[in-house]
Amino acid sequence: MACSAATAHGAVAADSVDTLSQTLRGVSVSGRRVRSYLGSEGGASVVSMKLMDEMPRILGNADPMRYAQMLPGVQTNAEYDAGLHIRGSESSHNQVAIDGVPLYNAAHLLGFFSVFNPTHFSSMKLSETASAPSAPNRLGGILNMRTGGDRPQTAGGDAAVGPMSSQGTLRVPTGKRSWLTASARAAYLNLLYSQWLEIDGTAVDYFFHDYNLNWTWQPDGRNRVWIEAYYGGDNAGLGEGTYGMNTSLKWGNAMAAAHWLHRSDGLTLRQSLYFTASRSRFALDQTTVSVRLPSSIADIGYKMEAAWGRWEAGIDAAGHFIRPQEPQVSGDVASVSSSAGRQRALEVAAWAGYSLPLRSATLSAGLRPTLYATTRGSSFSADPTVALAWRLSPGAGLKLSAWARHQYLIKTGFSDIGLPTEFWFSAGYGQRAQRSLNASADFEVYLGRRAWRLSGGVYYKRLYHQVEYRGNVFDFVYSDYSLDNTLLAGDGHNYGLTLMLERRKGRITGWISYAFTRAWRQFPGSELQGWYPANHDRPHELNAVATFRPSARWSFGASLVAASGTPFTRVRRFYVLSDHIIAEYGPHNGERLSPYVRLDLSVNYDFRTRGGRRSGVNLSLYNAIAHDNVLFYRIKVNEYEYAYRPFAFALRVLPSVNYYFSF
Repeated sequence: MACSAATAHGAVAADSVDTLSQTLRGVSVSGRRVRSYLGSEGGASVVSMKLMDEMPRILGNADPMRYAQMLPGVQTNAEYDAGLHIRGSESSHNQVAIDGVPLYNAAHLLGFFSVFNPTHFSSMKLSETASAPSAPNRLGGILNMRTGGDRPQTAGGDAAVGPMSSQGTLRVPTGKRSWLTASARAAYLNLLYSQWLEIDGTAVDYFFHDYNLNWTWQPDGRNRVWIEAYYGGDNAGLGEGTYGMNTSLKWGNAMAAAHWLHRSDGLTLRQSLYFTASRSRFALDQTTVSVRLPSSIADIGYKMEAAWGRWEAGIDAAGHFIRPQEPQVSGDVASVSSSAGRQRALEVAAWAGYSLPLRSATLSAGLRPTLYATTRGSSFSADPTVALAWRLSPGAGLKLSAWARHQYLIKTGFSDIGLPTEFWFSAGYGQRAQRSLNASADFEVYLGRRAWRLSGGVYYKRLYHQVEYRGNVFDFVYSDYSLDNTLLAGDGHNYGLTLMLERRKGRITGWISYAFTRAWRQFPGSELQGWYPANHDRPHELNAVATFRPSARWSFGASLVAASGTPFTRVRRFYVLSDHIIAEYGPHNGERLSPYVRLDLSVNYDFRTRGGRRSGVNLSLYNAIAHDNVLFYRIKVNEYEYAYRPFAFALRVLPSVNYYFSF
């Protein structure tokens, strides 16, 4: 609906569901209100955090990264996979950030929750590619949680309370042009559910917490300054069980940043100064041996972005301070304290881009030179990018892109299920920088008076100097540990296509998407022969997200995932020798788990929605169809039997109830 009468005035009446009416000097114009929570910005998907209000809340939390996985090109994770795999890339190939400041571990235990409290943020921006010259030195995509909003007139906020976790956000004006936003979230599963928290007879003790703080000052319409901080962490413990051991897992993140945004006379300038850090502590104690695996990474950085007319340019500089995993073993075995050594690196990129408008298209090109220096030497790269975007009609567009990228920070570990056994290390200390060459073609079409949006694309990514960890926790106990000896270096390639159809108007909104993705890896000269699928490879995936608001009080949400099973290496046979299990394996990633299927449902009932105040109850069901999703196979050992069996999530259906209110 559009109107150009500048002097129009009159009464406004809005239906609470999906229509809007405006009386203009006796003329009434009505139209369908766009209720979509999903938008597009420069080829990236932007998800409003208001979507979380109506979607299933697992254990009382509607997690933003769970819904990032519902977008095309992002592979669905199992319950014990904490990463984002975008267009076939490793989770470590992506940058996950708050207002552009990277976080190095954005997941809580086992990947059930991210570290993001959705009520603190305004939107989530997901770029499937790092194709712009301003994009960081990563081979995958970019997920950026964005704060923002206007100054509140009075103090207010949002809160949600459940039996497993609670969260809240407070917004307070601190002056005529400034305001404060503070958020907190904590899980306390053991208070009510301690009898459920067992794995093979081993008691699990678990707690996590997240805290966010933002202070914003807007002196005029051209400038905005804000300071923000985040702190969060996990504390988990597994008591003695079948295997007679105690395990302690502690990890967390800290971030602080100052930002300045300035707009004037066609110039947009943004500057950020930040600190970010992640730290992990893993401890395992048995009767005869103790193992410690500390690691950490911290950055001090500065970013500047400027756009003026057809030009854009900037600087991205960071000092990296890294402590790779340092195994410390003591007990009946000989005491060992192995270290790859503390690593320090300086990464400085100065980038520029130019956009040339043509008759019905725009040609963009850019260059991202990077200097990377360590205590052992330095290297230089210059990554180009080029894109051609056609506007085929007011409601249709096509974009062709090609780019190259280097990544100097590498993540690895013997587990990728959201435990502090993963760690970062720097290129230049025995390993080369990772590199990729990329090409993609993407389109979008609006249909039915923009009530529907159809989008999709095809892509190819060639990967060089990829790293895979081939060790396990027992390497620290029974052999001399060397980081270089536990890593394999090789190549890979990803390719696929994505399709998404979104309904943007009406009582029912949402999207359905399909992705075909292949991710292949090769490590010449190793025991892994030939090309094989990556651990996260899912050839086919179908996702659907829907919200339905039949009235002002009731709303319903649903999400559906149906995906191919991930590869695994089957044990062909195993036997016991001197109380040790010896296994013989088949081809690496030569078989697949059964398909992954999950339907999540939720219903909201609002008690009151007046004057900006809202309160109600959310009921959610995780895996409502009780599908038995196999996570992996394992050798099951107890005093009665040895068996090779599939392992699934402990609870097939996970219900939760949550009371929420706004004030």
